[in-house]
Amino acid sequence: MRRLRQTVLALALGAMICSCGSGLTLQGSNTFMKIKPGMAQAEVTEILGKPTYHRFDEGGEQWEYQKVHALTGEETRIIINFTDGYVSSMDSFDGSQPAMPPVAVCPPAEVITIEPPRRPNHPDNHRPRHRPMSAQNFDNLYNKVKRKPFKDDQMELLSVGVANGYFTCNQCARLMSIFTWDDEKMKVLKMMSERLVDRENGEEIVKKFDSLFKQDDAKKILGISSRW
Repeated sequence: MRRLRQTVLALALGAMICSCGSGLTLQGSNTFMKIKPGMAQAEVTEILGKPTYHRFDEGGEQWEYQKVHALTGEETRIIINFTDGYVSSMDSFDGSQPAMPPVAVCPPAEVITIEPPRRPNHPDNHRPRHRPMSAQNFDNLYNKVKRKPFKDDQMELLSVGVANGYFTCNQCARLMSIFTWDDEKMKVLKMMSERLVDRENGEEIVKKFDSLFKQDDAKKILGISSRW
């Protein structure tokens, strides 16, 4: 009877260990199946946590997750692509590796170099058409910049937001309206001038300046001084 109790206890303990181990892999628990198109980055972080690797360029962002099963050593990788801060696509695959001997091994540190987005350099007559930032994402950027208490912080946040999207002249004019002085508005225009998709509507931007001299400078930056 005593031996039978020990056997039952051992089986129960083994079942508990196996059930706990199965939850250590994203593939086993199907956690990644909760990710749906259109999810915000905050929602993805809430489900999967912070990514193992983070990449981005002018086209969007890419997050990579890696999870190693504690018992089998199998590796699952998940690649999630974002456009304007929302999930546009996802890919998951099995990256299993041979079982490692029970020896503590520290792999060499991996250095990842991320190239910042390049500013487009196209002649005015051959500027490619890009899709401007969506109204929802623009409103989020506008409100975040406006809530910053100091001008330097507003400019810094705006420079990050501008690097990740394209804008209409109306959107640029709205962001300029956050600032009071013409010099500050000019900084915003110079920051956004190469990210504008409809310079033919530049009059909306020029009207935001009080000084006639600044208006002339704005026309030159927009390449439309000869039209007015």
